[in-house]
Amino acid sequence: MTGSGKTTFIANATGRTDLKIGHNLTSCTQEIQIIETVLDGRTVRFVDTPGFSDTYLSDTEVLEMIADYLSAGYSKEMRLSGIIYLHPISDNRVTHHATKNLDMFRKLTGEKNLKNVILATSMWDKVTPEEGLNRELELKNKFWSIFIAFGAQYCRQNTSAKSAKQIASMLMDNEPFYLELQEEMGKDNKALKDTAAGREIMSQLSLLKEQQQRELTEMKEMLLRTAAEENKAALAALEEHYKKMMYGMEKTISDERRMNEEAARSSDEKIKELTERIHKLEKKGSCVVM
Repeated sequence: MTGSGKTTFIANATGRTDLKIGHNLTSCTQEIQIIETVLDGRTVRFVDTPGFSDTYLSDTEVLEMIADYLSAGYSKEMRLSGIIYLHPISDNRVTHHATKNLDMFRKLTGEKNLKNVILATSMWDKVTPEEGLNRELELKNKFWSIFIAFGAQYCRQNTSAKSAKQIASMLMDNEPFYLELQEEMGKDNKALKDTAAGREIMSQLSLLKEQQQRELTEMKEMLLRTAAEENKAALAALEEHYKKMMYGMEKTISDERRMNEEAARSSDEKIKELTERIHKLEKKGSCVVM
């Protein structure tokens, strides 16, 4: 998730001091970055992605960005050696966003690839040992139990370069693999919305749209009551909040449209490929029955 310390981890592992690291409540990484270094005499490339529940990007935009990168990697037969999922132990509770993102992460990765995942807790310097231990046990026994059952490893990550390099080294001898999302889009030629991760996003968008519609209806009723009471200050505040809610609804509809348009483009490309194949067969004098 945003704010879990992904870029800080990579800066520690690579020794890079020029990476933009966030130090406030807003997210910092707005695009995928590839940072290369040498560990134990081997070239290692870290892929730094924006997190889900980003400050500026919707989950749809983040997934599209990651999917584009993974699809390009699949076309060039570039596999991953592992994934590091960071969770700040300083969070005093696992939010709805966190559980939602875990579901998204599992579907994007695929159960068969969870053995190549390291679940790492960060920001141990911000909690007492007792607080950290209690949260760690809850994460492992409740929220991460499925991941660990499928072979994911767990470790703590402190702020040192040594810790980051040790965690990265744990993945370097893995057999390279494709994520489930890569195989769905590359091998099976699915549109993003039809992949497991895409279906999760579409389901979330549908639920979010229903919730926003209910809230907008309630807000309209409140605006009418406030207007009748002639409370200008309250009315102005409510109107401003209503505008923000409308923007949120428009963004949700836009994200839904983006996913559907992406699927339509994929269909058009398939039709184009099939048409070209038919033309080639016709030139060779073959007969195609459809």
